[in-house]
Amino acid sequence: MHCQTGLPFAIALTSAFATKQMTKENLSVRSLNSCETLADVSVICTDKTGTLTQDEMTVVAASIGVHTNFLRKPRSIREWTDSKPRAGPNSNDFGFAVDLCDLDSALTPQLVELFNAAIVTSSTTYEDVDPGSGVAGFAGSKTDTALLNFAEELGWAGFRATREAFKVVQTIPFSRDHKSMGCIVELPDGGYRLFIKGASEILTQKCTRHVVIYRDTSNGAPSSNGVEAVPIGETEKDGISHIVKLYASQLLRTIALCYRDFSHWPPERARVRDDGKASESFSA
Repeated sequence: MHCQTGLPFAIALTSAFATKQMTKENLSVRSLNSCETLADVSVICTDKTGTLTQDEMTVVAASIGVHTNFLRKPRSIREWTDSKPRAGPNSNDFGFAVDLCDLDSALTPQLVELFNAAIVTSSTTYEDVDPGSGVAGFAGSKTDTALLNFAEELGWAGFRATREAFKVVQTIPFSRDHKSMGCIVELPDGGYRLFIKGASEILTQKCTRHVVIYRDTSNGAPSSNGVEAVPIGETEKDGISHIVKLYASQLLRTIALCYRDFSHWPPERARVRDDGKASESFSA
């Protein structure tokens, strides 16, 4: 009688050893059987960059409100926005694009604070020091890290200072059903604000108003708190849908940042849990 049980064990052990060696080279293998196939591969052709090569994400383009866009490559801004429908009573005031480095000049200080708070408070990422390089940075979700690095690049209020400035009364963990996550903070002057972040195609359909940015802030008509918001009509809905599809066609991951103010929390029509907090399934 010949015993053959040692062969499968030897193959599995060899594959596991190969996977461990590849991990040391910063290569991640999801399936052990792939190691055997990779031994015969000499050339890999791919058009995917960023997360595949460096495991990093970066904010490269966005729309604030409905009519204002910014991008890291100024030449591409015109190419993208020329195909985007203009909306609003005065396209000269509403429709324009800016380079990333000029974004602060197009936003009121209050809108910058709002934008930064939406990024920081709805994030599960934390500050940490890389044990290998000793460089401080953000650790956690790659999407959250990209947004936080974006805010830091623009010189907005620091991560720790922004978090300490708001009292979080409830967090809403990510849900695969709603494809979103968020938190509720207590505002310094009273009331509560919900910050929510998630899939653009879902959250934008639930929004009823959008913030407005003017090419020249001195000619605009911002509200007393520095943030002007107007109702979303059918034309604006079409514009939002178009820009989301446009970004997706460029192989970009689209994320929506939204907010809503409440006079008290939990809301009147929300289901209240035993701990006194609103049910996470409430409709914002």
